[in-house]
Amino acid sequence: MKEKLEHMLEDIKKDIIFMANEVEDAMYNALKALEKQDKSLAEKVSKSDKKINYREVEIEKMILSLMALQQPVAVDLRFMVVALKMNNDLERIGDHSKGIAKVAAKLTGEPYIKSFEKIPALGKLTRNMLRDAVQAFININTELALEVRKRDKEVDVLFSEIYNSVLNEMTETKNNIHQGVELISVCRHLERISDLSKNLSEDVVFMKEAKIIRYGIEKNKVS
Repeated sequence: MKEKLEHMLEDIKKDIIFMANEVEDAMYNALKALEKQDKSLAEKVSKSDKKINYREVEIEKMILSLMALQQPVAVDLRFMVVALKMNNDLERIGDHSKGIAKVAAKLTGEPYIKSFEKIPALGKLTRNMLRDAVQAFININTELALEVRKRDKEVDVLFSEIYNSVLNEMTETKNNIHQGVELISVCRHLERISDLSKNLSEDVVFMKEAKIIRYGIEKNKVS
């Protein structure tokens, strides 16, 4: 029974990692479509979101079934709880990537305002957070997870800088308003991806150490 449970848990981990790779690809392609003004690539990202949604449902069903049929010990139960949360957060990151892709498709062929120059840096910072949060999960590396968690503040600072810059350009020229609104939307998507990547890293700490560290408050270990 224990051996069967271990195999099923390993299958869940593999599925989570596969989904994470799909989500990372979606985010990378969405940002590339935005930067290169590639409408075809943007539409490809939007279509790929259906696969991510389907996978999220299948993984959730697998985890809930396992919880109902097995009697996992504390460490296995923590893994299942984390897998369930990560599964949902990864699907939401896929949704935000789709949101970026939609903006990319809308703005294709339209010269970008000056403030756009800073957005690729925000995208890279956020994408690296996601990548490293996934690596922390794969290797159960709490040190890397905690380092990823700290980077969320860098994203917030850069987001505010770009937001103010875009607002200034919108104020100066009415023709910039439409594009400015769309670019702020992109930045908000990236900020949310950063928050969700932070969640992923916090879940790794919970999985390994049974500590809840959300909201800057460290709770005692749970059984």
